[in-house]
Amino acid sequence: MNRYACGVLFGLIGMTTFADVTGASDWPQWQGRDRNSISREKGLLPEWPAAGPPVAWRINGLGGGDSAPAVAGGKLFGMSNRNGKEIVWALSEADGQEVWATPLGDAVQQGVPQSKEGPACTPTVDGNRMYVIGMGGRVACLSIENGKILWQRSLTQDFGGILPMWSYRESPLVDGNKLICTPGGPEALVVALNKETGETIWKCRLPDAAGSPADDRRNRTETPPRREQANAPPANAGASPSAISGTKDPGLYQSERWGMTAFSQKVPNGKYLVKLYFAETYQGITGAGQRVFSFNVQGKEFKDFDIWEKAEGFRRAYIESVPVEVTQGEVRITFTRQVDNPAIKAIEIIPQADDAKEAKTIRIKAGQTTPFKDSSGQEWLADQGFEGGQSSPGTFNFGGGRPGGRFGGGFGGPRSGAAYASVIAIDFEGQRQYVQLTASALVGLAATDGKLLWRYNRAANGMGINCSTPIFQDGLIFAASAYGAGGGAVKLTKDASGGISATEVYFSTSMQNHHGGMIVVDGCLYGANGGNEGGFLACLDFQTGKVLWRDRKAPKGSLAMADGRLYLRSEQGTIVLIEPSRTGLLERGRFDQPDRSSAPAWAHPVIANGKLYVRDQNLLLCYDVKKN
Repeated sequence: MNRYACGVLFGLIGMTTFADVTGASDWPQWQGRDRNSISREKGLLPEWPAAGPPVAWRINGLGGGDSAPAVAGGKLFGMSNRNGKEIVWALSEADGQEVWATPLGDAVQQGVPQSKEGPACTPTVDGNRMYVIGMGGRVACLSIENGKILWQRSLTQDFGGILPMWSYRESPLVDGNKLICTPGGPEALVVALNKETGETIWKCRLPDAAGSPADDRRNRTETPPRREQANAPPANAGASPSAISGTKDPGLYQSERWGMTAFSQKVPNGKYLVKLYFAETYQGITGAGQRVFSFNVQGKEFKDFDIWEKAEGFRRAYIESVPVEVTQGEVRITFTRQVDNPAIKAIEIIPQADDAKEAKTIRIKAGQTTPFKDSSGQEWLADQGFEGGQSSPGTFNFGGGRPGGRFGGGFGGPRSGAAYASVIAIDFEGQRQYVQLTASALVGLAATDGKLLWRYNRAANGMGINCSTPIFQDGLIFAASAYGAGGGAVKLTKDASGGISATEVYFSTSMQNHHGGMIVVDGCLYGANGGNEGGFLACLDFQTGKVLWRDRKAPKGSLAMADGRLYLRSEQGTIVLIEPSRTGLLERGRFDQPDRSSAPAWAHPVIANGKLYVRDQNLLLCYDVKKN
């Protein structure tokens, strides 16, 4: 069947009609005026000098956060944590001087290390008002003139929203008289508020696990039959988070350490038996060969170690016992990543009585924050001795190599339905829809009442860490995520009864976009393919998903576009200017951002009125990219 035709008429993405306060080259909301990361501006430098474009001004003292600025009406607007408060700020577009700063309340402390510095929401400017979402779910409407709070709601207190693992990161959508945001609660997955008053217009309930609301089975996702095997649920789907076979102590295998490079423990010299406890518990691993690493125990090498293969399946216990001799007062284990991250559940160091008479057995439960007692009454120490990596509590199913598991969006309690993406608005066959990538699926909601119209699951990863804003272009809706998932394009159709289906056109694991966003231009999809372990820019044919090229010279990062050039900001801070091309990477300049902080460079670049804005936590740099 011709995928370009089906009698489907798509409208352009219909965004807010911004008031006269914004100019044509402003960037008044997340991903720009059209919420697609593409500026309408012309007359910019097509190529940069060797040192990069000149700095117009710089400002320090913003406070922490990954909030990229909105630019409108001669001002820049953003969010930060500063002096223990979560604030919204306005700067002069001319020189970066602060115009006003308004605290929303106390800063929200985050329990995970990544992006803990502050909020990531880009304010949405509409007329003489602006709208923000704080990390803890504060939704506020402020005056752009003086920062006065005009109204405020709470996604958690007012709607039963559940805080995601990395807190709320969404940038709200203004559409007509409505403000759209995602509490992620059972009774309010997405809500529409009156933008003037903050009053609730509608709430959308969290869909059931089958992929549609319990009271409306017409709404569905269809997948081409030829992809049945690829679309089959993973072998670990539906497994109990506490079920570990092959052991009398399943609790020993819940928490873990992952991504570590080494482990060491001081012990008296002598002979020992080192026991390493493994089980594959990460939902994203569905078979052998998907997590392979090597480790060395006191000089004894174990190459190409595959937990799934050794344990013969998912959530099955496996113990590797290694006799060693200690001559320098230390047991040392090194880990080397091959495919995905090394991961381990526990380590036991048992002295052999004749050779280590003064030694005692040491038991360490990886990922555990407090001591643990097994079924035999033996005490296991909390996580310690590891070098690098992260600990996963596991009781909320973070385990298996990455944080943010299928059963837990935060530290305990139910999982949030909200992820970290932001909503877009589209028109399909005369009906307005809001499209959002939630913690479990890409969904389309009726703008009038929030009714779930359709759902597509594959673009969402099993961890619920879905960050990139969906794309609607050239008749397709596309969304992607990292952590072993990828990107899928769907086409909408309406049946005789009015039900809407989202039929998969293609799915590609070559676009595992983490949180840098994606852009479609001239039929090509550009975005970074890669997760925590890194990655690099990829270019796919947007209609087919075919990989056109990938290039490591363009490292993983976030994208924006203006005047025929892509602006790539890598996570390390390098900014690259790229000419779009179907045939390969065409670099037109690059430079390294000065005064880099130690945090990953996650704030997206912004281009407005001849300027490129690059935020690095406390620092905001303004570059002149206007052609002379």
